[in-house]
Amino acid sequence: MDTSKFTQRLKPVCDTYNRENLRMLSDVCLYLGFLSIIASVATWFTATKENRAYGERFGIFIGLWVPSFFILSSRLSRKADELGDIISNRE
Repeated sequence: MDTSKFTQRLKPVCDTYNRENLRMLSDVCLYLGFLSIIASVATWFTATKENRAYGERFGIFIGLWVPSFFILSSRLSRKADELGDIISNRE
């Protein structure tokens, strides 16, 4: 099976898949996690009397994003470390 065409199409993706990009994405996800905490609390407390139940539910919904961002940040950080180890072992 000839995989040269597949490899050529995949090359641009592999070039962007480096340690620095993964580390940057990890940091962005970490910041988004903390921002989600702040947004959740702000949404909860800024709900008007008429829409209090909606504000509480929407605040909880935003709060559910926090663990996802933190887990994604951790996974990307680990992947960046693994990629760095692979590169250092090659040299």
